[in-house]
Amino acid sequence: MQTVFQYQKEGDREQISTYVLLSNSPRRKQLLGFLQPQIASVEVDERGIEEHFMKQFATDDFLTRAAKTCCEISKAKSDMDLVTGHLYISADTIVVSDGQIFNKPQDLTEAETMLRSYFGKSHHVVTSVCLRTSHSLDVFYTVAQIDFVNYYPALEEVIQSYIREKQPLDKAGSYGIQELDPRFVAGISGDIHTIIGLPIAEVSRRIFGSGKKEFVKQVFISSC
Repeated sequence: MQTVFQYQKEGDREQISTYVLLSNSPRRKQLLGFLQPQIASVEVDERGIEEHFMKQFATDDFLTRAAKTCCEISKAKSDMDLVTGHLYISADTIVVSDGQIFNKPQDLTEAETMLRSYFGKSHHVVTSVCLRTSHSLDVFYTVAQIDFVNYYPALEEVIQSYIREKQPLDKAGSYGIQELDPRFVAGISGDIHTIIGLPIAEVSRRIFGSGKKEFVKQVFISSC
């Protein structure tokens, strides 16, 4: 199963002195914790972008349409005045199930409906990443597949406990894999960090695996 897909790549990256993570996700911040980031904020109309590009990519299969649209959201999160020597990192995560995109649920009722819909089936999680400088652009996405067990009555209390206690409203598809009860999941194909929200091994490879020595001088985070 192919799990990493290139979406767009342009230009040559200059020497980097500052890293800027464009996300308010505590999970992404944790994955990049070795950079000791600070936080700021930016606003992006994610649903408006989704509606536009899902129509534009209408000739692709649904998963590819959703993944490309996810990439466009990541790009939009880095659409700002770019400073030379800064590397801007933005990301977006979606769940694709039954020909639908599941974003963050609006309320606990929707969160429970999403969670119940996974049982007895497979679904996909897509995380797109945009690495951007004033001279370069590298946008890619990774895909993971998750297989849920068939529902059985003993899981009911576990489902209700998860909805009450695990704050599903701030998570795409209503769940965080690191918090999900292991009795729900029959198997995972792909990088678990795609599901968490940032494929950190692939991000690190693209930043530091180019053969160029990158010097980290200062780190900032801007969230959107």
